Amino acid sequence: MNSAVTHRIEKLPVPAIITAAVLLRLTFGLFWMLAVNAPPENVPVAGDSWEQAGADGYLQIARTLLVSGEYAFEPGGPPVHNRPPVQPALLLLFGAWWPSHWYIPWMFGSALLALGSLLAVRVLARDLGFSPLATRVALLLTGFHPYLVFIAKTSTFVNAAALLLPLILLAALRIPRRPLLYAPLAGLLAGIGALTHGTFLLIPFILGTLLLWKKDLTIGRRFTASAVMLLVALTVVAPWTYRNFTTFDRFIPVVTGNGYHYWKGEAIYFGGDYPMAEKYEQATGREFRERYYGAVEPEMDAVLWDLAKRDMMERPELLPLRILIGTATYFAPWDRGVAKATISVLLTIPFLIAMIILFFRRWRSKTLTFAQLAIAAVLVYIVEAYSFFCAWGSYFNMLIPLASVLLVSLWEEKSEQRR
Repeated sequence: MNSAVTHRIEKLPVPAIITAAVLLRLTFGLFWMLAVNAPPENVPVAGDSWEQAGADGYLQIARTLLVSGEYAFEPGGPPVHNRPPVQPALLLLFGAWWPSHWYIPWMFGSALLALGSLLAVRVLARDLGFSPLATRVALLLTGFHPYLVFIAKTSTFVNAAALLLPLILLAALRIPRRPLLYAPLAGLLAGIGALTHGTFLLIPFILGTLLLWKKDLTIGRRFTASAVMLLVALTVVAPWTYRNFTTFDRFIPVVTGNGYHYWKGEAIYFGGDYPMAEKYEQATGREFRERYYGAVEPEMDAVLWDLAKRDMMERPELLPLRILIGTATYFAPWDRGVAKATISVLLTIPFLIAMIILFFRRWRSKTLTFAQLAIAAVLVYIVEAYSFFCAWGSYFNMLIPLASVLLVSLWEEKSEQRR
C-alpha cells in the first residue's frame, strides 16, 4: 500500500470512521425511502398497500402482532411457519407502530444495527491484535462497502445478521479467556441468530467442534464450553420450536423452506420456471399456495422436501454442480439483471480471490491462526448452506463485516498470534 495513503488512513480517528459510515447509511436510506421509492418497500402498511409494504412479510407480521396479536401475515390469516421472530421484533420496535411512515423509524433502527456491526468489528480487530492501520482498513471496508450502504434500507434480516455474525465470533474466540462467561454468551448470540435465519442454528456445532482442538484449554473445559454453547443456543430456540410444534403439529426447529428453496434453486441454477406448484400438485392433487417466497402451509413444504430428497437420490451427479453454480450465484446474483450481477462480481470477486490466496499462503506457511480458521469455517458454511438451496438475492451482504476482518487479518503481519 502506498506510504502516503497508509499515513492518511492511520491518521483517521476510529470514532470518525464509524460515525461517518453510520450517517452515510442513515442519510442514503432516508433519501431512498423518501425520494426514490423503488423498489416499493416504503409504501405505507395499511389498506391496499398492506401486501406490498416492506420485504418478505416481516413488516406484515409485526403489524399483525400489533393489530390482533397473531403471528400471521394479516389478521385472521394462517400462522406463519417460515419467518422467525427476530426481524418482526425489530420492526415492532422501529416502525410497525407507525403504518403511514414506518420506513422512517426503521432507517434509524437499521442505522443502530450498522453501528453495532462496526463496533463489533472494532472490538474483534482489537482482540485479534490488529495494528492501527489494519483496524482502520477493516472499518473502512465494512463501513463504506457500497452494498452494505445500499442494503441499509431493506427490512429483511440481512442487517441483523451482519451484526450477529461478528458478535458470535467475538464471543466464541474469547471462550479460552473466560469459558464460563463467553461460552453461554456465544450460545445466546447464536440462538438469537437462529431466530433471525435458520442457517445460524448449525454455527454452535461448527464452533464447538473447532473449540475441541483448542489446546490452550484442558480437554474437560473444551468439551464443557462446547456443550454449554450448544445447549444455550438450543435453549434460546426451544420456545419457538415448541410454538411451531403446538401450532403445526410438526417438529420445526426454526423454519420450514428447504423444499421450496430446493426447487426454486433448481430453476435458477438449471433454467426453467419455478416448479414448486407443479411438483406439489402432481404429488398431492391439491392446489399449491405461496406468499412471500414460501409455502402457505408447512405440509406443502414438507411434500416439496420429500420430493427434493428423492430427486437427490435419483440424480446425485447434479449435487456437486448445484453447489458450484450456487456458490457462483451467491457472489454474483442476477436477480436484478445483468447490471447487478456485473457490479456484484466487481465488488466481491477480487475481495474473494485475495482472501483465498492469502488464506492458503498462510496455511502453507503454517501461520494460520485459530481465529482465522474459525472465521473462515463459519463463512464457508454460510455460503454453501445458501448455495445448496438457493443463493438468490444479496445474502453475501451479511458476511461483509466478518469477511473484512478475515481478509485484513490474513494480510496484516502483526496479527500473527495463535489465539
